[in-house]
Amino acid sequence: MPTAMTAAAASAARPAASTRKLRPLILITPDLSETPQQPTESEYVVRANYAEAITSAGGIPMILPYGAENIEAALTLADGILLTGSRPGAEVADRRRDFERRLVAKALEAGKPLFGICHGMQLIGECLGGEFLSELPAAGVSHIPQDLPDELAHEIVVEPGSLLSRWAETGTARVNSLHRHGLSGQGRFRVTARAPDGIIEAFEGETEAFCLGVQWHPEYRLTVLDSEILKAFVARSAEAGEKRRAEPDRGENDAVHRRLTAFGLALPEAAAPPGAFAGAVRTGNIVTVSGQVPLIDGAVRRTGQLGADVSIEEGRECARICLLNVLAQLERASGGFDKLRGFVRLAGYVAATADFTRHGAVVDGASELLRDLFPDRWEHARIAIGVSSLPRGVPVEIELTALVADEV
Repeated sequence: MPTAMTAAAASAARPAASTRKLRPLILITPDLSETPQQPTESEYVVRANYAEAITSAGGIPMILPYGAENIEAALTLADGILLTGSRPGAEVADRRRDFERRLVAKALEAGKPLFGICHGMQLIGECLGGEFLSELPAAGVSHIPQDLPDELAHEIVVEPGSLLSRWAETGTARVNSLHRHGLSGQGRFRVTARAPDGIIEAFEGETEAFCLGVQWHPEYRLTVLDSEILKAFVARSAEAGEKRRAEPDRGENDAVHRRLTAFGLALPEAAAPPGAFAGAVRTGNIVTVSGQVPLIDGAVRRTGQLGADVSIEEGRECARICLLNVLAQLERASGGFDKLRGFVRLAGYVAATADFTRHGAVVDGASELLRDLFPDRWEHARIAIGVSSLPRGVPVEIELTALVADEV
Protein backbone atom coordinates (compact mmCIF):
# COMPACT_ATOMS: atom_id res chain seq x y z
CA MET A 1 0.00 0.00 0.00
CA PRO A 2 1.53 3.32 -0.97
CA THR A 3 2.29 5.67 1.87
CA ALA A 4 1.35 9.33 1.81
CA MET A 5 4.26 11.73 1.35
CA THR A 6 4.73 14.09 4.24
CA ALA A 7 4.52 17.82 3.66
CA ALA A 8 8.23 18.17 4.38
CA ALA A 9 9.12 15.38 1.97
CA ALA A 10 6.85 16.81 -0.70
CA SER A 11 8.46 20.20 -0.29
CA ALA A 12 11.92 18.69 -0.61
CA ALA A 13 10.89 16.75 -3.71
CA ARG A 14 9.71 19.87 -5.55
CA PRO A 15 12.28 22.14 -7.15
CA ALA A 16 12.52 25.45 -5.36
CA ALA A 17 10.56 28.16 -7.14
CA SER A 18 13.53 30.51 -6.98
CA THR A 19 15.76 28.06 -8.86
CA ARG A 20 13.30 27.15 -11.60
CA LYS A 21 14.19 28.76 -14.91
CA LEU A 22 11.19 30.04 -16.82
CA ARG A 23 11.18 29.97 -20.59
CA PRO A 24 11.16 33.60 -21.76
CA LEU A 25 8.02 34.99 -23.34
CA ILE A 26 8.82 36.52 -26.74
CA LEU A 27 6.31 38.86 -28.38
CA ILE A 28 6.25 38.55 -32.18
CA THR A 29 4.83 41.27 -34.42
CA PRO A 30 2.71 39.87 -37.26
CA ASP A 31 2.15 41.10 -40.78
CA LEU A 32 -1.33 42.16 -41.90
CA SER A 33 -3.15 40.48 -44.78
CA GLU A 34 -6.01 42.63 -46.06
CA THR A 35 -8.52 42.10 -48.86
CA PRO A 36 -10.17 45.38 -49.96
CA GLN A 37 -13.30 43.52 -51.08
CA GLN A 38 -13.61 41.92 -47.63
CA PRO A 39 -12.47 44.53 -45.07
CA THR A 40 -13.86 42.54 -42.15
CA GLU A 41 -11.73 39.51 -43.07
CA SER A 42 -8.26 40.98 -42.41
CA GLU A 43 -5.81 38.49 -40.94
CA TYR A 44 -2.69 38.71 -38.81
CA VAL A 45 -0.04 36.57 -40.49
CA VAL A 46 3.16 35.08 -39.08
CA ARG A 47 5.10 32.35 -40.84
CA ALA A 48 5.35 29.23 -38.72
CA ASN A 49 9.15 29.19 -38.87
CA TYR A 50 9.36 32.41 -36.81
CA ALA A 51 7.49 30.73 -33.96
CA GLU A 52 9.33 27.44 -34.46
CA ALA A 53 12.71 29.18 -34.40
CA ILE A 54 11.89 30.93 -31.10
CA THR A 55 10.60 27.69 -29.60
CA SER A 56 13.68 25.79 -30.75
CA ALA A 57 15.91 28.44 -29.16
CA GLY A 58 14.13 28.02 -25.82
CA GLY A 59 11.47 30.73 -25.85
CA ILE A 60 7.68 30.90 -25.86
CA PRO A 61 6.44 32.86 -28.90
CA MET A 62 3.29 34.96 -28.68
CA ILE A 63 1.77 37.09 -31.44
CA LEU A 64 1.07 40.71 -30.46
CA PRO A 65 -1.91 42.22 -32.34
CA TYR A 66 -1.75 45.87 -33.36
CA GLY A 67 -3.29 48.39 -31.00
CA ALA A 68 -1.53 51.03 -28.93
CA GLU A 69 -3.66 50.06 -25.93
CA ASN A 70 -2.00 46.61 -25.93
CA ILE A 71 1.60 47.75 -25.72
CA GLU A 72 2.25 48.67 -22.09
CA ALA A 73 0.28 45.73 -20.69
CA ALA A 74 2.01 43.31 -23.07
CA LEU A 75 5.45 44.64 -22.19
CA THR A 76 4.86 43.94 -18.51
CA LEU A 77 4.54 40.26 -19.45
CA ALA A 78 7.16 40.05 -22.19
CA ASP A 79 10.83 39.19 -21.79
CA GLY A 80 11.81 40.05 -25.39
CA ILE A 81 10.34 41.42 -28.63
CA LEU A 82 10.87 40.13 -32.17
CA LEU A 83 9.93 42.37 -35.11
CA THR A 84 9.47 40.15 -38.14
CA GLY A 85 9.84 40.70 -41.86
CA SER A 86 6.98 41.34 -44.25
CA ARG A 87 5.39 38.76 -46.54
CA PRO A 88 7.32 38.16 -49.79
CA GLY A 89 6.39 40.79 -52.36
CA ALA A 90 4.15 42.74 -49.97
CA GLU A 91 4.72 46.28 -48.73
CA VAL A 92 4.36 46.95 -45.03
CA ALA A 93 1.06 48.64 -44.13
CA ASP A 94 1.17 52.07 -42.49
CA ARG A 95 -0.91 50.68 -39.65
CA ARG A 96 1.80 48.16 -38.88
CA ARG A 97 4.60 50.72 -39.09
CA ASP A 98 2.82 53.11 -36.72
CA PHE A 99 2.18 50.35 -34.21
CA GLU A 100 5.72 49.01 -34.33
CA ARG A 101 7.23 52.47 -33.90
CA ARG A 102 5.23 52.88 -30.69
CA LEU A 103 6.20 49.38 -29.61
CA VAL A 104 9.92 49.97 -30.16
CA ALA A 105 9.82 53.29 -28.31
CA LYS A 106 8.11 51.69 -25.31
CA ALA A 107 10.39 48.63 -25.42
CA LEU A 108 13.50 50.82 -25.39
CA GLU A 109 12.02 52.81 -22.53
CA ALA A 110 11.33 49.61 -20.60
CA GLY A 111 14.76 48.11 -21.33
CA LYS A 112 13.38 45.07 -23.17
CA PRO A 113 15.61 43.00 -25.52
CA LEU A 114 14.79 43.71 -29.17
CA PHE A 115 15.49 41.64 -32.28
CA GLY A 116 14.55 42.79 -35.78
CA ILE A 117 14.54 40.63 -38.91
CA CYS A 118 14.43 42.16 -42.43
CA HIS A 119 11.68 44.83 -42.19
CA GLY A 120 11.99 44.58 -38.40
CA MET A 121 15.66 45.50 -38.61
CA GLN A 122 14.90 48.49 -40.83
CA LEU A 123 12.19 49.79 -38.51
CA ILE A 124 14.25 49.45 -35.32
CA GLY A 125 17.14 51.14 -37.13
CA GLU A 126 14.86 54.04 -38.10
CA CYS A 127 13.73 54.39 -34.48
CA LEU A 128 17.40 54.60 -33.48
CA GLY A 129 18.09 57.41 -35.95
CA GLY A 130 18.90 55.57 -39.19
CA GLU A 131 17.21 56.19 -42.54
CA PHE A 132 14.87 53.92 -44.48
CA LEU A 133 16.37 53.04 -47.86
CA SER A 134 13.47 52.67 -50.28
CA GLU A 135 15.58 51.44 -53.20
CA LEU A 136 18.73 49.34 -53.23
CA PRO A 137 21.62 50.02 -55.63
CA ALA A 138 20.94 48.67 -59.12
CA ALA A 139 24.41 47.22 -59.46
CA GLY A 140 26.05 44.77 -57.12
CA VAL A 141 24.54 42.02 -54.99
CA SER A 142 21.12 40.65 -55.88
CA HIS A 143 19.17 40.88 -52.64
CA ILE A 144 16.12 39.06 -54.08
CA PRO A 145 17.74 36.08 -55.82
CA GLN A 146 14.74 33.75 -55.37
CA ASP A 147 11.09 33.77 -54.35
CA LEU A 148 11.77 32.32 -50.90
CA PRO A 149 14.86 32.81 -48.72
CA ASP A 150 15.40 29.08 -48.24
CA GLU A 151 18.85 29.04 -49.85
CA LEU A 152 22.06 30.91 -49.10
CA ALA A 153 22.33 33.86 -51.46
CA HIS A 154 25.37 36.05 -50.81
CA GLU A 155 28.26 36.76 -48.49
CA ILE A 156 28.41 39.28 -45.66
CA VAL A 157 31.48 40.83 -44.06
CA VAL A 158 31.31 40.81 -40.26
CA GLU A 159 32.92 43.44 -38.02
CA PRO A 160 35.55 42.11 -35.60
CA GLY A 161 34.51 42.23 -31.97
CA SER A 162 30.80 42.17 -32.76
CA LEU A 163 28.29 39.64 -31.49
CA LEU A 164 28.14 38.02 -34.94
CA SER A 165 31.91 37.61 -35.02
CA ARG A 166 31.60 34.95 -32.31
CA TRP A 167 30.13 32.60 -34.91
CA ALA A 168 31.70 34.01 -38.08
CA GLU A 169 35.30 33.41 -37.09
CA THR A 170 36.67 33.97 -40.60
CA GLY A 171 35.10 37.43 -40.72
CA THR A 172 32.61 36.42 -43.41
CA ALA A 173 29.45 34.34 -43.63
CA ARG A 174 26.85 33.40 -46.20
CA VAL A 175 23.20 34.31 -45.66
CA ASN A 176 19.86 34.04 -47.42
CA SER A 177 18.19 37.18 -48.75
CA LEU A 178 14.77 38.52 -49.74
CA HIS A 179 14.45 42.30 -49.49
CA ARG A 180 14.00 45.28 -51.77
CA HIS A 181 14.49 47.94 -49.08
CA GLY A 182 17.25 48.59 -46.59
CA LEU A 183 18.70 50.76 -43.83
CA SER A 184 21.23 53.54 -44.27
CA GLY A 185 22.71 56.44 -42.35
CA GLN A 186 23.91 56.59 -38.78
CA GLY A 187 22.13 56.40 -35.46
CA ARG A 188 22.31 54.87 -32.01
CA PHE A 189 23.63 51.64 -33.45
CA ARG A 190 26.87 50.07 -34.61
CA VAL A 191 26.88 48.47 -38.05
CA THR A 192 28.29 44.97 -37.59
CA ALA A 193 27.88 43.40 -41.04
CA ARG A 194 27.58 44.58 -44.63
CA ALA A 195 26.98 42.94 -47.99
CA PRO A 196 29.75 43.29 -50.61
CA ASP A 197 27.85 46.25 -52.14
CA GLY A 198 27.89 48.10 -48.80
CA ILE A 199 24.27 47.47 -47.81
CA ILE A 200 23.86 47.18 -44.03
CA GLU A 201 23.19 43.56 -43.14
CA ALA A 202 23.33 43.76 -39.33
CA PHE A 203 23.62 46.24 -36.47
CA GLU A 204 23.82 46.21 -32.70
CA GLY A 205 21.87 48.94 -30.92
CA GLU A 206 23.69 51.28 -28.56
CA THR A 207 20.91 50.79 -26.04
CA GLU A 208 20.48 49.75 -22.43
CA ALA A 209 19.25 46.26 -23.33
CA PHE A 210 20.12 43.74 -26.06
CA CYS A 211 19.21 45.14 -29.47
CA LEU A 212 20.10 43.38 -32.72
CA GLY A 213 18.89 43.75 -36.28
CA VAL A 214 19.70 41.50 -39.25
CA GLN A 215 18.63 42.02 -42.84
CA TRP A 216 18.45 38.34 -43.76
CA HIS A 217 16.11 35.64 -42.41
CA PRO A 218 17.75 33.55 -39.67
CA GLU A 219 14.40 31.95 -38.81
CA TYR A 220 15.08 29.54 -41.71
CA ARG A 221 18.07 28.29 -39.66
CA LEU A 222 20.19 27.45 -42.68
CA THR A 223 23.50 27.92 -40.85
CA VAL A 224 25.05 27.71 -37.41
CA LEU A 225 25.17 31.52 -37.43
CA ASP A 226 21.38 31.68 -37.82
CA SER A 227 20.73 29.29 -34.95
CA GLU A 228 23.24 30.95 -32.63
CA ILE A 229 21.76 34.41 -33.23
CA LEU A 230 18.32 33.15 -32.23
CA LYS A 231 19.72 31.38 -29.17
CA ALA A 232 21.55 34.53 -28.11
CA PHE A 233 18.40 36.66 -28.39
CA VAL A 234 16.29 34.19 -26.42
CA ALA A 235 19.03 33.73 -23.81
CA ARG A 236 19.37 37.48 -23.29
CA SER A 237 15.59 37.76 -23.04
CA ALA A 238 15.60 35.03 -20.39
CA GLU A 239 18.32 36.85 -18.44
CA ALA A 240 16.38 40.11 -18.61
CA GLY A 241 13.23 38.37 -17.41
CA GLU A 242 14.98 36.69 -14.49
CA LYS A 243 16.59 39.97 -13.47
CA ARG A 244 13.27 41.80 -13.66
CA ARG A 245 11.50 39.21 -11.54
CA ALA A 246 14.30 39.20 -8.96
CA GLU A 247 14.43 42.96 -8.49
CA PRO A 248 12.03 44.83 -6.23
CA ASP A 249 9.61 47.11 -8.03
CA ARG A 250 10.95 50.63 -7.73
CA GLY A 251 7.99 52.05 -9.57
CA GLU A 252 7.87 55.46 -11.11
CA ASN A 253 11.41 56.45 -10.17
CA ASP A 254 12.87 53.74 -12.40
CA ALA A 255 10.30 54.41 -15.13
CA VAL A 256 11.33 58.06 -15.39
CA HIS A 257 15.01 57.16 -15.64
CA ARG A 258 14.24 54.55 -18.30
CA ARG A 259 12.39 57.19 -20.30
CA LEU A 260 15.33 59.53 -19.95
CA THR A 261 17.65 56.81 -21.23
CA ALA A 262 15.34 56.12 -24.18
CA PHE A 263 15.61 59.81 -25.14
CA GLY A 264 19.39 59.74 -24.76
CA LEU A 265 19.19 61.95 -21.65
CA ALA A 266 20.20 61.72 -18.00
CA LEU A 267 19.65 63.87 -14.95
CA PRO A 268 22.67 65.83 -13.74
CA GLU A 269 23.74 66.03 -10.14
CA ALA A 270 21.56 68.50 -8.25
CA ALA A 271 23.73 71.62 -8.28
CA ALA A 272 24.45 73.66 -5.16
CA PRO A 273 22.72 77.05 -5.41
CA PRO A 274 25.02 79.96 -6.29
CA GLY A 275 23.67 82.19 -3.52
CA ALA A 276 22.00 82.33 -0.11
CA PHE A 277 19.01 80.15 -0.99
CA ALA A 278 18.07 76.47 -1.38
CA GLY A 279 17.81 74.53 -4.63
CA ALA A 280 14.40 73.25 -3.53
CA VAL A 281 12.18 73.58 -0.47
CA ARG A 282 9.50 71.20 0.73
CA THR A 283 6.51 72.55 2.66
CA GLY A 284 4.08 69.77 3.52
CA ASN A 285 3.09 68.15 0.24
CA ILE A 286 4.48 70.95 -1.92
CA VAL A 287 8.02 71.08 -3.30
CA THR A 288 9.13 74.35 -4.88
CA VAL A 289 12.25 74.15 -7.02
CA SER A 290 14.24 77.36 -7.42
CA GLY A 291 14.85 78.70 -10.90
CA GLN A 292 17.39 76.60 -12.80
CA VAL A 293 19.49 77.77 -15.73
CA PRO A 294 20.81 75.65 -18.64
CA LEU A 295 23.88 74.05 -17.06
CA ILE A 296 25.69 70.98 -18.39
CA ASP A 297 28.42 69.66 -16.09
CA GLY A 298 28.27 72.95 -14.21
CA ALA A 299 28.90 75.09 -17.30
CA VAL A 300 26.39 77.40 -18.98
CA ARG A 301 25.17 75.81 -22.22
CA ARG A 302 24.22 79.05 -24.01
CA THR A 303 24.08 82.78 -23.44
CA GLY A 304 22.24 85.51 -25.32
CA GLN A 305 18.73 86.73 -26.08
CA LEU A 306 15.83 85.37 -28.08
CA GLY A 307 15.13 87.67 -30.99
CA ALA A 308 18.82 88.61 -31.19
CA ASP A 309 21.41 85.85 -31.25
CA VAL A 310 19.45 82.83 -29.94
CA SER A 311 17.00 80.95 -32.18
CA ILE A 312 13.70 79.54 -30.93
CA GLU A 313 15.01 75.97 -31.26
CA GLU A 314 18.14 76.89 -29.29
CA GLY A 315 15.88 78.46 -26.67
CA ARG A 316 13.74 75.32 -26.51
CA GLU A 317 16.86 73.21 -26.04
CA CYS A 318 17.94 75.49 -23.19
CA ALA A 319 14.49 75.08 -21.63
CA ARG A 320 14.87 71.29 -21.77
CA ILE A 321 18.29 71.48 -20.12
CA CYS A 322 16.86 73.76 -17.44
CA LEU A 323 14.12 71.21 -16.77
CA LEU A 324 16.66 68.40 -16.34
CA ASN A 325 18.36 70.48 -13.66
CA VAL A 326 14.96 71.22 -12.09
CA LEU A 327 14.10 67.51 -11.98
CA ALA A 328 17.44 66.69 -10.35
CA GLN A 329 16.54 69.10 -7.54
CA LEU A 330 13.00 67.71 -7.33
CA GLU A 331 14.16 64.10 -7.13
CA ARG A 332 16.48 64.90 -4.24
CA ALA A 333 13.98 67.05 -2.34
CA SER A 334 11.06 64.62 -2.71
CA GLY A 335 12.98 61.39 -2.10
CA GLY A 336 12.28 59.99 -5.57
CA PHE A 337 9.79 60.32 -8.40
CA ASP A 338 7.67 57.48 -7.00
CA LYS A 339 6.61 60.02 -4.34
CA LEU A 340 5.47 62.49 -7.00
CA ARG A 341 1.72 63.03 -7.32
CA GLY A 342 1.67 65.79 -9.92
CA PHE A 343 2.75 69.27 -10.87
CA VAL A 344 1.26 72.59 -9.83
CA ARG A 345 3.00 75.26 -11.89
CA LEU A 346 5.94 75.67 -14.24
CA ALA A 347 7.33 79.17 -14.69
CA GLY A 348 9.60 80.02 -17.58
CA TYR A 349 11.63 83.20 -17.92
CA VAL A 350 12.91 84.08 -21.39
CA ALA A 351 15.57 86.72 -21.99
CA ALA A 352 14.44 88.41 -25.19
CA THR A 353 14.43 91.58 -27.21
CA ALA A 354 11.49 93.97 -26.84
CA ASP A 355 9.91 92.87 -30.12
CA PHE A 356 10.13 89.10 -29.44
CA THR A 357 6.70 87.57 -28.74
CA ARG A 358 7.12 83.77 -28.86
CA HIS A 359 8.09 83.21 -25.25
CA GLY A 360 5.58 80.37 -24.93
CA ALA A 361 7.13 78.45 -27.83
CA VAL A 362 10.47 78.54 -26.02
CA VAL A 363 9.07 77.36 -22.68
CA ASP A 364 7.22 74.58 -24.55
CA GLY A 365 10.60 72.84 -24.68
CA ALA A 366 10.35 72.26 -20.91
CA SER A 367 6.62 71.51 -20.84
CA GLU A 368 6.83 68.95 -23.64
CA LEU A 369 9.73 67.13 -21.99
CA LEU A 370 7.79 67.07 -18.72
CA ARG A 371 4.88 65.47 -20.60
CA ASP A 372 7.16 62.86 -22.19
CA LEU A 373 8.79 61.90 -18.89
CA PHE A 374 5.60 61.86 -16.78
CA PRO A 375 2.87 60.86 -19.27
CA ASP A 376 0.23 60.17 -16.61
CA ARG A 377 0.80 63.22 -14.38
CA TRP A 378 2.40 65.94 -16.49
CA GLU A 379 -0.41 68.52 -16.56
CA HIS A 380 0.54 71.82 -14.99
CA ALA A 381 -0.34 75.49 -14.91
CA ARG A 382 2.25 77.67 -16.59
CA ILE A 383 3.53 81.16 -17.07
CA ALA A 384 6.06 82.33 -19.67
CA ILE A 385 7.59 85.72 -18.96
CA GLY A 386 9.83 87.83 -21.15
CA VAL A 387 12.69 89.66 -19.42
CA SER A 388 15.60 91.75 -20.66
CA SER A 389 18.27 89.63 -18.96
CA LEU A 390 18.79 86.60 -16.72
CA PRO A 391 21.57 85.47 -14.35
CA ARG A 392 24.87 84.58 -16.04
CA GLY A 393 23.54 85.89 -19.35
CA VAL A 394 21.47 82.75 -20.07
CA PRO A 395 18.44 82.91 -22.39
CA VAL A 396 16.07 80.75 -20.28
CA GLU A 397 15.38 79.97 -16.62
CA ILE A 398 12.79 77.45 -15.37
CA GLU A 399 11.23 76.96 -11.94
CA LEU A 400 8.70 74.32 -10.90
CA THR A 401 6.23 73.58 -8.12
CA ALA A 402 5.22 69.94 -7.56
CA LEU A 403 2.84 67.96 -5.37
CA VAL A 404 4.30 64.96 -3.49
CA ALA A 405 2.99 62.23 -1.19
CA ASP A 406 2.80 62.58 2.57
CA GLU A 407 6.03 61.98 4.43
CA VAL A 408 6.02 58.69 6.31
